[in-house]
Amino acid sequence: MDLNLLTTFLAVYKHSSITVASEQLDISQPAVSAAIKRLEGVVGKALFVREGRGIAPTGAAVSLANKIEDPLNIIGTVEQQKNDLKVYCTESLLHFVSQVEGVNFTEAPLEEEELFDALTAQKVDIVIDVLSSKKHSLIEETIVDEEPVCLTRINHPRIGETLSKEEYFQEEHIALKIKRANMNTVEFLSESDIEPRKVRIETSSISSMLILASTTDYIAASTRSFAEMLAPALGLRVHPIPIKLKPLTFRMLYHRRYANDEQHIKTREAIKSALRKHK
Repeated sequence: MDLNLLTTFLAVYKHSSITVASEQLDISQPAVSAAIKRLEGVVGKALFVREGRGIAPTGAAVSLANKIEDPLNIIGTVEQQKNDLKVYCTESLLHFVSQVEGVNFTEAPLEEEELFDALTAQKVDIVIDVLSSKKHSLIEETIVDEEPVCLTRINHPRIGETLSKEEYFQEEHIALKIKRANMNTVEFLSESDIEPRKVRIETSSISSMLILASTTDYIAASTRSFAEMLAPALGLRVHPIPIKLKPLTFRMLYHRRYANDEQHIKTREAIKSALRKHK
């Protein structure tokens, strides 16, 4: 028997609602209804009946739930503990959490949709990014705020220790290909409309951006902690960005089914502890 049928059944049973179960599992209501019908075909009995505007479990459903709830919880725990957790982490924080044990870290994909697909399909256990989600199946925790900064090489021919707003928009920039909410980072953080920057190069890596800035006259951007870690070795000067921007709020997102999982909780706390040490 497909264990997904039993997982879907338990979600409907616990909430007495196909709608709530579909939100929790992040699958469509027709898919939930089809799964219940398939399971009814397997057990040979009706599992739910209409009651007012909702549904109620039959005696067969109560009996089935009592038999499978504990075994399914055990299977879920064993499945979760047999391997290290998989975590997508934004590049600017990856260096600070890479020593956390029991985790396989991967740099977060550039595409926002790819991140959400991996989370909802439970192909990845945690995502650390600036993303925010309204999906009921996902939990998000704010873990750290970072100041966005820009960087220029120390021997830049036109920019010294300070960087004015006029210089910022006159100079050419290196930008990240990554977009969130269909905006680049500066647009995403701006509290008002801003004039476009002169973007000369796009790169998929902040590290590559900083290396390019160290050998050209282009302006790079980063979080302050990441910038201050690499700037001395690369001969870069760190500047506040001379326009009004919100801080970069990084969040930890994970599927609701792992909210009370012991291994998952331990890993989440270890990640937060590692980040606190660098604040």
